[in-house]
Amino acid sequence: MGSDIPYYHRSIDWERLVADYPPPPHFHQMTGVLSEAEVNALQNHRFMERMREAWQLPFYNQRWRAAGLEPGDIRSLADIQRIPSFTSDDLKKAIEEAPPFGSHHPLGRKDFGRIPIKIQTSGGTTGMPRATLFDPLSWEVQGIQTARGFYSQGARPGDVIQIPLTTSLANAGWTAHNAAFNWLGCVPVTTGSGKVTPSEKQLAFAKEWDVNGWYVMGDYLGRLTQVAAEMNFDLHQLPTKYIFSFLGPDADGALRKAMEEAWNAPVYDNYGSHEIGLVAFECSEKVRHINEDTVYLEICDEFNGNVLPDGEVGIVVATSLYRSIPPFIRYNLRDRMSINPRHRCACGLNTRTLSAMLGRADEMVKLRGTNIYPLSCQSAVKKDPRTTGEYICVAFHVGESLARQEEMTVKVERKSPEIDAEALAQDLRKALYMDLGARVDVEIVEAGELAEVCGIGEKPRRLLDLRRK
Repeated sequence: MGSDIPYYHRSIDWERLVADYPPPPHFHQMTGVLSEAEVNALQNHRFMERMREAWQLPFYNQRWRAAGLEPGDIRSLADIQRIPSFTSDDLKKAIEEAPPFGSHHPLGRKDFGRIPIKIQTSGGTTGMPRATLFDPLSWEVQGIQTARGFYSQGARPGDVIQIPLTTSLANAGWTAHNAAFNWLGCVPVTTGSGKVTPSEKQLAFAKEWDVNGWYVMGDYLGRLTQVAAEMNFDLHQLPTKYIFSFLGPDADGALRKAMEEAWNAPVYDNYGSHEIGLVAFECSEKVRHINEDTVYLEICDEFNGNVLPDGEVGIVVATSLYRSIPPFIRYNLRDRMSINPRHRCACGLNTRTLSAMLGRADEMVKLRGTNIYPLSCQSAVKKDPRTTGEYICVAFHVGESLARQEEMTVKVERKSPEIDAEALAQDLRKALYMDLGARVDVEIVEAGELAEVCGIGEKPRRLLDLRRK
């Protein structure tokens, strides 16, 4: 009988969802303007709910007991630092020990059919991707998180938003679609990445359908800009109001400025993860607000794990306040950032705020005593008009035994064979030394040569690590 089917529209208490996790414009009038005491109380309540659920799972139960914890030891959010953090490496081990989804999930294959479940993945660069199950609540909250960002950046009902990310096992494209379609009354144009829809056609669709909003990775935005120049396509003819993007390290704002001039529209920088969703979004004032009712953030020292005070740079450790399938409690995202104290922004929101991304701790290369992060090469490469903006850092060992040390070569694409490769390499060596504080070698390659290894169009890869080979 049809009554046995877990219909999606019955799987969520929609009124409670909207009350608990307000979409725009309600977020900007309710949760987004709470006082610090009110936010702390809300976060504490949701944190304790997630703790009760996590204790039932072998992944957390075993890890926490090994750290000397027992149920009841964590009485509030104030005790969170007693809980050991974990990384994606720990999730991979959990999946290996309890395939196919891991001991951190409350559901397995036998439970499918009881409620709607979606499988999405993260990672998988060098093997099977890491699966994460999404129930309807986590699926919709991630859409709401992103809708808040869109709305803060100017999206309104009737806008046409182009999404050049593939709606595949990776969930970024899906999240943007759900935000636009389910929670904003906007029209999503899901063109997919450049591999699915060539860049020339992306621009043609944008012109034909009056696209006025974009959700795009910063690297691919640069690629579209380059293709437009090659086609003599005037980007200013598009009615672009806003560009929702993930710029990565852009300390001096050069990348953002160049893209805004090319597109004649504001470019906003956002931050999120596959499991936690949109952690923080920029508002009209280009202040990066944390989605505090959905995530609790800590900034920790990347070497000893100690929690750092506001303003200091460390690694992001995130606790999801809404996810039960599965819970994520003290998940070390390994991104280097800092948190700023709560303040009431000119946009009206009253939240703690997040810095720009400064690199990834797991991609660090130690060169002659200096810690180098591949994403820190972005500014020098993209600022040079002779490059396509695409690069990859190759880390490797030289020497043997006690004489062995790490070295790094930055492979950079030039726009055309007519560009002097040696002169470009020499200039980039100097620029990178200024940015990194250590000397690296530079190898110039032809345009398009790095597309396969970097994964242009989706989340780009910036480190080829040969040290473990």
